[in-house]
Amino acid sequence: MPVLTNDTTPDAAPDTSAPVPTTPPADTTGTNGRNRRPWLIAGAVLLAVGAAAGVLVTTSGDGDDATAEPVTLRAVEATVSDLVEFSELDGTLTWADQQTLTAANAGLVTEIVPTGSTVTRGDVAYELDAVPTTVFYGDLGLYRPLAEGDTGDDVAILEANLAALGHHTSLDDDGNEIDTGFVVDGVFDSATAEAVEAWQAELGVAETGVVQPTDVVVVPGPSLVTDASVERGDRVATGAPLVTLTLGSSVATGHTAHDGEIDVVVTAGSEIRSGDVVYTVDEQPVIALLVEDPAEFDRDLVDGIADGDDIAVVEQMLSDLGYDAGGDLEVDDEFEAATAEAIEDWEDDLADRYDEFDADGGIDLDDLWIVAADGPITVGTITTHDADMTASGSEFFSTTDGAIGRIVSTEIDVAEQDKLALGTIVDVELPDGSTVPGEVTDVATSSSVDPMDPTAEPTLAVEITVGELPEAYATSNELDVDIQIVEDLAAGATIVPASALISLGDGTYVVEVPFADGTTQFVPVEPGMFADGDVEVTGIEPGTPVVVPS
Repeated sequence: MPVLTNDTTPDAAPDTSAPVPTTPPADTTGTNGRNRRPWLIAGAVLLAVGAAAGVLVTTSGDGDDATAEPVTLRAVEATVSDLVEFSELDGTLTWADQQTLTAANAGLVTEIVPTGSTVTRGDVAYELDAVPTTVFYGDLGLYRPLAEGDTGDDVAILEANLAALGHHTSLDDDGNEIDTGFVVDGVFDSATAEAVEAWQAELGVAETGVVQPTDVVVVPGPSLVTDASVERGDRVATGAPLVTLTLGSSVATGHTAHDGEIDVVVTAGSEIRSGDVVYTVDEQPVIALLVEDPAEFDRDLVDGIADGDDIAVVEQMLSDLGYDAGGDLEVDDEFEAATAEAIEDWEDDLADRYDEFDADGGIDLDDLWIVAADGPITVGTITTHDADMTASGSEFFSTTDGAIGRIVSTEIDVAEQDKLALGTIVDVELPDGSTVPGEVTDVATSSSVDPMDPTAEPTLAVEITVGELPEAYATSNELDVDIQIVEDLAAGATIVPASALISLGDGTYVVEVPFADGTTQFVPVEPGMFADGDVEVTGIEPGTPVVVPS
């Protein structure tokens, strides 16, 4: 067994806080020397223990021409850690959701938002031939001219934006605000037309009362101008790209259907469902009714009315609230005795809570706050305060959902798609070497082949959603990144620096273990996984010091 002995006495061994063996282990090592650095031919060895450093003096050449080549050594402890082996893919970091606005017709650019700015509701995104295109919030763009008599979700989006911009009222000759009866209900009536004309007057365009699809661009919420493709004064052709927007968080608003003294009942963060009291007007409760098409609700629901889908919707609400007329209520389109009984029971309970509520056995439209929604509404910021005098159509809460996100786009060979399956968590390495976590949120269902290399393996496009980035990359776009994919994992492994391994040339390995008496010994180990300059080993215990070159 080759035992290297310090040329000093044991008492002269360097002090260290690292745990070291006090006696050598049993003689189980081979006799071959290191393959990574030359061993003692002439001179002396000072070995390090713990965190102390030493110098190994070796010789090269023969006789008097020999030169000394010092090698600094140190000892580090074997530790327990998870060892992860990664492979990497190239990726591109971009904003998650972008929309390019194009010219609807040829013309001269008379106004354009600058790159880096943020556009919000009511802002002018661009002007062609001095005709402005304004930013509205919503989830559906305008696809047709809107005028008095039209109904639908696009009308409701128009109305919600007009109301949020303050065009739900008008001013009399003395400058006093007048309630116009404007309601966000998806019905383009005379009050809506009046609001459109007020908005057009503010923009300085013809007050036609008609809204063209090119008059507005609809986005979910405040949006970052990633790129303005043209400048003021440029002449563009139809379809030319003008502005690229990075779409931000989704903004929704709730609007009163009444005018008067409003007391808001719902609170920020609460959920509104059909049958909930959302606010009171002049101390009368107003009940939410969430429906697919508010335009279908244009009459009071009282005994004797003709059959209709609105009856079934209200019956479903009553049933969900537990008012089922002793089990006799059928959810259909007929106003029957059981329907009336369920309404009476419900109204009696409301009258117990609200002294001014008139339980008359029917449901008046004035009792309802009807809004288009396919599920519960989560209340955001309350914008109308208790006891405020408000006009119909006023905003009383707003909600922001989500945030501007980032994605990394990449592609992976079809044969390896399991490595980036939906939901897979990866690390995304940024140019400065820092990493952020990401999750695979989209994988293409069809493959593609590089058209420049028909022999290439087919690949699948993959999108990875990442969270908040370091401040240095807050505004970066089209950024080259590396995606680190876990190929292998050794959990709870005993690891040492890979440079501690010494090959004996026959496929076996040892590490050099220093002792407190200044001697060292080779100990056989079996290497496992390599990663990040470390290696998994078996044959030594965690905490054992091993010699490595500095």
